[in-house]
Amino acid sequence: MLTLPTRLWWRQSPRNDASTIMGMQTSAAVALGLVIWAVSVVLGFAAGGVLNPLLYVGAMLVLLVAAGVLLGAPRDPVAMWATLFIVFAPPLAITIAIPGLAHRPGLAYGTLTGMSIIVTAFLAVRGRTVAAWLGYGLGLAVALLADAFAGPQPALIGAQAPNLAVLLMATIFAAIVRPRARQIYALRGETERETALRSAEEATLAVRDQQLSRLDDGARPLLDRIAAGGRLDRSELQRCRLVEAQLRDRIRAPGFDSPGVANAAWRARARGVRVLLLDDFDVAVGMPDSVALRAVVDRVVAVLADAEDGDEVTARLLPRGRSRLATVSVARNDGVVRLEFDASGRETSIETQS
Repeated sequence: MLTLPTRLWWRQSPRNDASTIMGMQTSAAVALGLVIWAVSVVLGFAAGGVLNPLLYVGAMLVLLVAAGVLLGAPRDPVAMWATLFIVFAPPLAITIAIPGLAHRPGLAYGTLTGMSIIVTAFLAVRGRTVAAWLGYGLGLAVALLADAFAGPQPALIGAQAPNLAVLLMATIFAAIVRPRARQIYALRGETERETALRSAEEATLAVRDQQLSRLDDGARPLLDRIAAGGRLDRSELQRCRLVEAQLRDRIRAPGFDSPGVANAAWRARARGVRVLLLDDFDVAVGMPDSVALRAVVDRVVAVLADAEDGDEVTARLLPRGRSRLATVSVARNDGVVRLEFDASGRETSIETQS
């Protein structure tokens, strides 16, 4: 199926193929292509035999555009729309140039067919070997037809002969290098996946160690005090309740598990505020947008800081797929205030109920 590119070629993601190994996706390759084209045009004019400069330059411009398409076209093998253009560029360029060149124009036909074979040879490297041979065959067919119907074309026919060896070498090179390129990038992909998995495991272990450290700091002194026997005083009982509530928060609301929320919830509960944190987002599958979650967390911290004795604060991350990300409600004697947050973390509504 013929599909056109949806993004400009210079914004395409890097290709993982043999062309990358050869540096065809670099600015240096573009610069080298322009230099080769410019030198070919100058040599063609310097050799003599160019009767119509506009036709000759026009033919070379067709090949220049084909080279640009070859360097920038997406996918591996190269996209079909680019393949078709490159296949027909050499015969089109030769057809345009023939009326503007003498039958024995020195290097003009050599530079023209030389640019043609460069384009078709690298088309083979980019995975379209059959199309590259088709492009060469069409160019040769145009040369033979011109020789038969427009008078003898010894320079044009002679310039086509060495190109056969160039395309043959490009075909052999593609057959050897392309499978190796796929293996190289397959190994690279596997290495990147293993690295990402290792990083995720290290991050999980780091979080676990952090959680254990926080648990140890909060619970160990109380556990040691309980193990020592004796009655706990009022402040120690209060601290036990606060530690238990904090541990429950980490289990029920991992999305809210941050030092800011933990400290704000601890202080609010110490003042007599009832705090309930819930996380229904299923963070095991993935976390919400970090910026949006940060905005919600900051608002929760502010609400907890303003809560007074007897208030009830409930913060909840909603299930994945909802139009809203989170809700925060504050219940007090004079009514209930409900805050809602959209997927970007923006506060969308404030509802007050008496």
